[in-house]
Amino acid sequence: MSIDVLLEIVGGKLLNSGFKRKIKEIKIDSRSVKKDDLFIALIGKNYDSHNYIKNVLNKKPSCIIVCKKIAIKTNIPIILVKDTYDSLMKLGSFFRNKYDIPVIAITGSVGKTTTKEIISSVLSKKYKVLKSEKNYNNHIGLPLTLFNLDNTYDVCVLEMGMNHMNEISKLSKMSKPNIAVITNIGTAHIGNLGSRKNILKAKMEIIDGMDDGLLIVNGMDKLLKKCKYSNIIKVGKKLKPYKIIVSDKTYFKLVINNEVHKFEYNSCNKNLIMNFIIAIQIGLLFKIDIEDIKEIIKNYEMPKERMNIHLKNTTKIIDDCYNASYESVIASIDVLKKEKGEKILVLGDILELGNHSSKIHKKIGKKLKKLKNTNILLVGNEVKNIKNKKYKYFNNNEELINYLSTINIDNKTILVKGSRMMHLEKIVTYLKN
Repeated sequence: MSIDVLLEIVGGKLLNSGFKRKIKEIKIDSRSVKKDDLFIALIGKNYDSHNYIKNVLNKKPSCIIVCKKIAIKTNIPIILVKDTYDSLMKLGSFFRNKYDIPVIAITGSVGKTTTKEIISSVLSKKYKVLKSEKNYNNHIGLPLTLFNLDNTYDVCVLEMGMNHMNEISKLSKMSKPNIAVITNIGTAHIGNLGSRKNILKAKMEIIDGMDDGLLIVNGMDKLLKKCKYSNIIKVGKKLKPYKIIVSDKTYFKLVINNEVHKFEYNSCNKNLIMNFIIAIQIGLLFKIDIEDIKEIIKNYEMPKERMNIHLKNTTKIIDDCYNASYESVIASIDVLKKEKGEKILVLGDILELGNHSSKIHKKIGKKLKKLKNTNILLVGNEVKNIKNKKYKYFNNNEELINYLSTINIDNKTILVKGSRMMHLEKIVTYLKN
């Protein structure tokens, strides 16, 4: 890409007349900039990349995009724009439009990353797939993924997240998906959006960038099974699981083209079935052989940051503290139920629930009553809405760790679950050490 093309894409004003070299890569981290890269200076809550522009200039980039006037003499082109995040999105759109390949976009309250990973694994059997790394699912992560597009890829799989209305709409319009997937409508971010109906509206924004594309939804979800769209597949009606068996693995059967097919995956979390069925549906659309799909699902390993299991001597630690919503907490409780022997549940606050927090935590309290042989430890402020004299309450992680140091955790299964901002990984680190 040349500087002249870059100016056409992002607009803005060229602050100086410098050497116009071709751009190699696009970077937003000043530490990773190399010669002839384009550096885009972003401003976040806790950082301002404009503070590092002198360091970037020493690396001889081809160009720098800023949203503040920079009083530095240099022969490296500097482009001033109103909003560098907007420039990032425009560049993402440019790369998307440059390559005519299928784009699959995935959103939902729970299971976005897992579904993205499974779909990518299935499609990789036959195609070269570009996917969002980790959970790069916002206005920064998606453009960074699209920058990697080139002629060698056959399909692109993107994850889209949101906290507020209109966020997914912008991501969809940038990435122009051919297939959109919605895994479910839960209560995550209900504090910002007000109701599950509003969450549905926000998730349905994923079709805003589609042009007669295909929408695939969880047809067993209470709200999604009622949604309307001209070209829609409601998985769970067309492909519906039956004869589900859960042990250390999960087994389920589907009828596909009038034939019964048995699938299995390496988790006792039956709530993942719909994620796998969505991937099966997409695999079939892309002409992946059903026996290959079975093998991929059978050997699939869950992302390491989600429900990671550690064995420390005779103690089994289930680390599920990456994040939490009502739905994912219930799924985790179901997993813990299947464990034998004595158990400990460490549960932290579910955040971003707003006025719904008390009600949702009380609902969780009803589910906790069904746990047997379990010492329930609650940490945070919101979990205090779960009232039970048998449970132990802690204000912070330090108090909880002090308590754990006084009890015997040998021969027990310990599940740790809570919202990301509760930093329950500190508990996991203590238990592992």
